Amino acid sequence: MLLKRYLLLVLFGVLSCAGRLPGQSDAPVPRIHRFTAEDHGGGVQNWAVTQDAAGRIYVANPAGVLRYDGVKWLTLPLPGSPTVRAVLADGNRVYAGGYGEFGYFQLSDHGGAEWHSLAAQLSVADRNEEIWHIERLADGRVMFQSFGKFFMLEGETITKVSPPGVMMFARADGNELIVPVTGAGLYRWTAESGFRFLPGSEELGEREVVGMVKRPDGLLVATGDGIYVLRQDKLDSWSAELNELLGGSEINRLLQLRDGTLAIGTITSGVFFYQQTAGTFSQLNETTGLSNNTVLALSESQWGNVWLGLDRGLDMIDRSKLIRYHVGNDRPPGAVYAAIKHGGQAYVGTNQGLYRWDNARERYELVRGTSGQVWELRVLDGELLCGHNNGTYAVQGDVAKIVSDRSGGWASLPLPDQPRTLIQATYTGLQLLQKEDGVYVTHGIAGLDAPIRYLTRTGDREFLALHGSRGGYRVKLSDDYRSIVQLDTINAPGLIKASPADFGETLLVQTQDSLYEYADGVLRSITEFRGVPLQSGNQCLVGRDSSEWFLYAADRIGVYRGRDFVTNLPLRLRFPFPIIIPWADDDYLFLLDQGYARVSVQAERRPVANMLLNAETANQRGWQQLAAGSHSINQQSDQPIELSYGENDVRFSFALPVYDRPVSYRSRLVGYAGGQWSDWSPTGTRSFTSLPAGDYRFEVEANWFDAGNALHFSIAPPWYRSKLAYLLYGVLLVALLYLLYLLHLQRLRAQARRLEIVRQRELQQQRVLARNQELNANVRRKTEELANTTLTLAKKNEMLLVLKEEIERSRRTPEKRLDHRKMQHLIDRNLNNEEDWAIFESHFNEVHEAFLKRLRKTYPNLTTGDLRLSAYLRMGLSSKEIAPLLHISVRGVENKRYRLRKKLGLESGGDLNTYLLDF
Repeated sequence: MLLKRYLLLVLFGVLSCAGRLPGQSDAPVPRIHRFTAEDHGGGVQNWAVTQDAAGRIYVANPAGVLRYDGVKWLTLPLPGSPTVRAVLADGNRVYAGGYGEFGYFQLSDHGGAEWHSLAAQLSVADRNEEIWHIERLADGRVMFQSFGKFFMLEGETITKVSPPGVMMFARADGNELIVPVTGAGLYRWTAESGFRFLPGSEELGEREVVGMVKRPDGLLVATGDGIYVLRQDKLDSWSAELNELLGGSEINRLLQLRDGTLAIGTITSGVFFYQQTAGTFSQLNETTGLSNNTVLALSESQWGNVWLGLDRGLDMIDRSKLIRYHVGNDRPPGAVYAAIKHGGQAYVGTNQGLYRWDNARERYELVRGTSGQVWELRVLDGELLCGHNNGTYAVQGDVAKIVSDRSGGWASLPLPDQPRTLIQATYTGLQLLQKEDGVYVTHGIAGLDAPIRYLTRTGDREFLALHGSRGGYRVKLSDDYRSIVQLDTINAPGLIKASPADFGETLLVQTQDSLYEYADGVLRSITEFRGVPLQSGNQCLVGRDSSEWFLYAADRIGVYRGRDFVTNLPLRLRFPFPIIIPWADDDYLFLLDQGYARVSVQAERRPVANMLLNAETANQRGWQQLAAGSHSINQQSDQPIELSYGENDVRFSFALPVYDRPVSYRSRLVGYAGGQWSDWSPTGTRSFTSLPAGDYRFEVEANWFDAGNALHFSIAPPWYRSKLAYLLYGVLLVALLYLLYLLHLQRLRAQARRLEIVRQRELQQQRVLARNQELNANVRRKTEELANTTLTLAKKNEMLLVLKEEIERSRRTPEKRLDHRKMQHLIDRNLNNEEDWAIFESHFNEVHEAFLKRLRKTYPNLTTGDLRLSAYLRMGLSSKEIAPLLHISVRGVENKRYRLRKKLGLESGGDLNTYLLDF
């Protein structure tokens, strides 16, 4: 049996099992995730792998230390850019070493890594050593090992230790080291006692020790040709069976996993996994998916997955117990459509036939006579029935006999009141399959001959029968179930994609585009189920009972119990007919495109990985690390990180350090643009530019394990909106108000002065007006006096002229001649009285603004008579009125007017009166 198992490994290069498959001890082929140089941008060789507490992976590579957080790769080169041969993460440090350089990267909270060289403490000669291995002792000391010596770091002090010969990779044992020395054997080293030889290890001096594991039964030592155990000062082969299986595979690395399994890396044959307790042994190599057969490094992650540093590549082996894949030789050929455990045996129906697991041959064997498409497996009255393309078979062990030749036993349902009878959906309608006295009898159900793919009971003798391609029927059967008494057509928009999901209170039908709820012959489109929103392409699949169910999406399957979410499974089922089959205990078989996966939804969930969240801000020097997210989305915000207004360009990078499945993220910035969630995306960065001043909270979620993180920060307002600025504004405002107050007072004073000036002006105007009124009154009075005087003079002169004429007539009387001459002389003197003229002239100048003075000054050639005439003309007197005043005739007045016009230089057409009025 061992030789046969070894031959299978060598000839087929695939999984070989010491155990069994479904129903017994499964040994599925694990998924392998490969990372190439194109992915990480480094070299092809990978010498060591480690993981820090945050979940980030570090790889020793020719380009430096490669860091991976599940989203992006980052290269951390060492000074001088040597090939990094060793790397070890411990707390907030990542130790690394290569040729001529070793030390550690100090990790910051926000993901930064600052290199601290330790080689600078060494002499020039010691710096030429090449570090190949790093070990941490229990007390925290760290050992950097070359082949010729090692350097012990304690605190920040380096101590050189020289072994008794050329060393291979040492192993920490508490606060001690077990050191293999070529040509000698094993030594135990302590700082107090130095090197002490381990008795019984002499034979190892002739072998190359590549790994050691401390176990209760002794010290396991791996060499190139096998694995040995040193106990009680004696070296023995640890497992002859294991060494026989490993024969010809040169061992290069040894690692004991947390579950006790030994991982054995080789130079030419990939990696082996050996579980001594269970007796299982398996191999993974290039044939089964490894990137390369030469294993340079082995490391177990926090989740139990195994990372392989290869000579050409970097691989991660998914060893999850939640999902176990059967996609290699441990599955039957063809696409799986049905599976069942019956009679202690596992049966799997594929499109190539019905297969039964053969424990003796450790493989699936075809049940004779069942070649072809298998649709369904069901137990009736303790016997296994197989719905087949050719009909229906009864199966016993590895033998099948046909019990119905009606083609296409697609689906069947037991009748509630007839436990030995099935109603069966076939290519040509419905039929009854009954078992009577150990013999199967079929009865066709008349009234429907269309192909029926899915069948579900919806009431008393009432069924929902879905067509093979689209649509379906609401079927009501007779009391004996042998005929259809009511048949209603149900139109379904699109291809029916899966068996109806019967949740008891709800029956769901899935078409190509939507989910529908079925009731009373009607399909009603739904957008949510049990409080869970549904999207296009989602399918709801019922579990072992109606409380447990699955929501199928393109890249995963959500597991629910009632309305409670349990977990997500990174599975892609066969489309468009996804099938989930209840299996042993709480397990399910999920049928995949190739093979199937066995899922234990009750398995202990993995530890939730921390969501990594870092923030950067932009300034004149570029992007600068800001901070790391420190709490989950559901936690209350802490004191915000304060940013200046010039740091309002913020970039966030985030990652969930999960490496066995694709991860998508969504994020939002609470306090900005409504705080709406972004769409799901695998991108692990998001940037915001020109954020206004305010309080913000960045939140990010992953689509696995309810992982999330948040970062609370605030952006200060610009300087002109700072507290100091507002204080300055307040001072300026007070000063401005005071200035305005002063200006207001000044304006009031100026206004008062203006009012005073106006008042003075008004008083002056009033005085002027009063003066003018007084002057006008005087003018009117003097005008009246002048007019009266003129009138008086005119009348006097007129009277005197009349009197003179009378005297002249009476003069002829001789006796009165003397008296007449006195009287005439008196009259002539009164007619030419200069005193009257002086008085007249004085009054006239007062009234007419010294008219006569101005006229005399302008025209000095004017005579007194001309001035008198001008005065009378200015007063508007007519020639007739003027004649008595000048005691001349009217004609004489006209002549004087003529002469005056000429003296004034007026043209013949000029108006003398107008001229004198305007002068």
